[in-house]
Amino acid sequence: MSDVLAAIELQSQACRWLGSVQYADLLEAVARDAAAGGEFAGLLQGRTDRPVHDALPLRLLGSLHGLALSGGAPELAARFPSCGGDGSTVPLGTVLEVVARHRATIEDGLARHVQTNEPGRSVALLALANWLPSVGLREFDLLEAGSSAGLNLSFDEYAADTGRGVLGRRGSALTFPPSWFDQSPVVVADPARCVGRRGCDVAPLDPVDDAVRLQSFVWPDQAERLDRLRAAIAIAQPHGARVDRASADEWVALHLAERASDSRAVVVFHSIVWQYLGRDAQDRLRATIVHAGESASRGPVVWARMEPAGERAELRADVWIGGRHAAHVLADIGYHGADVTWRAS
Repeated sequence: MSDVLAAIELQSQACRWLGSVQYADLLEAVARDAAAGGEFAGLLQGRTDRPVHDALPLRLLGSLHGLALSGGAPELAARFPSCGGDGSTVPLGTVLEVVARHRATIEDGLARHVQTNEPGRSVALLALANWLPSVGLREFDLLEAGSSAGLNLSFDEYAADTGRGVLGRRGSALTFPPSWFDQSPVVVADPARCVGRRGCDVAPLDPVDDAVRLQSFVWPDQAERLDRLRAAIAIAQPHGARVDRASADEWVALHLAERASDSRAVVVFHSIVWQYLGRDAQDRLRATIVHAGESASRGPVVWARMEPAGERAELRADVWIGGRHAAHVLADIGYHGADVTWRAS
């Protein structure tokens, strides 16, 4: 049980740090119940050998939020601001009543992957496209690993107002404000253009059919995040970027091989995905990208990723042109996209 309790404690701290007091308090109550051998001890124990890696607490919270959003748990909806609730502390007894009434649904949720698909992370792709001309790249095909519902594949339909100019589509219904930038990049007149785009996920979602599930993983007391997600879903619907059901390492290897004779640059991108890959998949994915990049006979390869680096994520880009490699640290970015400190020249 100690590993489950550690996962709950870590997630509670993360929720509080990232501004979800409601979830942080709820997880603390769940931890106390589990530690005392209560209902949550039996519900959570044995679900996975890696409760931190598999984000077991977020699976539980997503299941509860989904029930509230779909009308199955009105007592939770009365508390969750995402459902019009008052934002007050959720009593443990209320949660236990919901679990007892919907145990099969909760257990199903505990067995399924977390699907945040936070569209705020598209700011990393907008900034990347703005930066690529500095290394001589004007067009690229995008391969995103861990795409969920593919919302970030529509990144160039969104906008980010840096305070020094606008990245992306000016006037977009989803525009990230200047307050997101602690230090912003210089906006170029002609950012690199995304020509082709495709993603993969081990359990892809449809932005229309699975809209409630996508929303369920947004924390209910973070209204701005939910508004961003809903705007992204509305924008993504007519574009229908393809997301294949596949593991990241195998899928990237296949698509890099298919593009081996293309002269156009290929950008392999992932955001807050690396931690969910097993070590073997990480090693295979890294080796595949490096091997492709070192091939002097193919077009440029860029491995861009926004992954955890302490209190914020780090946006890095490894670039191979003509087989020659250069590594770049581009920015520090908050886990949901805000608090961007641009570090590249």
